[in-house]
Amino acid sequence: MIAKLALGEADDYTDDQRALDDAVGRYLQGEYPPPAARAALPADADPEASPHWRAFADMGLLGLGLPASAGGMGGGLGDLCVLMQRFGRHRVTEPYDASALLCGQMLSRLPESGRAQALLAGIAQGSAPLLAHAEPDSDWPLDAPCATAERDGGGWVLNGVKRRVPYGAGARQLLVTARDAEGMAVFLVEAGAAGLERHGAPGLDGRPYADIVLKGCRVDADARLGLAGEALERAADATRVALCAEALGAMQALLDATRDHVAARRQFGQPLGRFQAVQHRLVDMLLALEQARSLTWLAAGADQADARHWARLVSAAKASCGAAARYIGQQSIQLHGGMGMTDELPVGHYVKRLLAIEHTLGDARHHLNRYQRLATA
Repeated sequence: MIAKLALGEADDYTDDQRALDDAVGRYLQGEYPPPAARAALPADADPEASPHWRAFADMGLLGLGLPASAGGMGGGLGDLCVLMQRFGRHRVTEPYDASALLCGQMLSRLPESGRAQALLAGIAQGSAPLLAHAEPDSDWPLDAPCATAERDGGGWVLNGVKRRVPYGAGARQLLVTARDAEGMAVFLVEAGAAGLERHGAPGLDGRPYADIVLKGCRVDADARLGLAGEALERAADATRVALCAEALGAMQALLDATRDHVAARRQFGQPLGRFQAVQHRLVDMLLALEQARSLTWLAAGADQADARHWARLVSAAKASCGAAARYIGQQSIQLHGGMGMTDELPVGHYVKRLLAIEHTLGDARHHLNRYQRLATA
């Protein structure tokens, strides 16, 4: 019975959110190439050079979640989830989550300074700074990172290694976390800084990634933007919820593609979708998607003033989306048969992006452990 209800996508948007979704959907449908038709990006791709990034800035999307004082639109987390869900359906490769979201949310929570405000305004207008935080031994260090920052005359000297920074080899600005005498701080490092090495490579999900090596990297005194701490963790939680929304869009695209395939593909004189075993699989995929959707929107609409409760909901949503994405991805490939393994179909491209999302800002194990710690605190 559920399979016959067309497995439709839920829509609980407000009028403004529906208008946002429609506008972005029209642009992506008309201008953004499908996953299987895209050329591979170079390892040192500059996100600001993308015409789509420029279009996102002109549409006001880069400033959607930024405060109005910095030229943003002051949108809430629900609005960002609407946008990211649409990005997930079209498998957008520009680093909106890593730059406009993660960096923007972190900068807006740091102590006010002229440098931070200028960076925020730049994001709203089209700049794309990237955060370099993950290190060789940890994707998301819980304590102060191993990279260090030391005073040297009128500036700072940074040393350490950062890994898997999306678009890190081509980014014009990096926000690097490093430990100084006060704790974990955020430093602005320009692309041409002395002592900065960047080693880029193509990623599984179509994005380029880079390892960043800081060898006596010198920056000026006001490059230190403030202590990361709570600002970084709250920004990461907001980005995690938005990544869950992107995963929902990708999973919905996989479910739609699989449903269309089994409706058109015939075997033994009838469509594959007529077989009860196939219908059961589609229903199980739908149930996994809807459970992940419920947790994601619960986290998006929760009161962020209760930081511990909100963090628990975020980790629950991230772990749930990771499990649902693996199941739906595996079932989509299976139901497409041998074709599901080829790059000519969009299925594999969505599955790869879902795998990358699962391992961004902490994987399922990280968030299950975090949920348990928060629940028993």
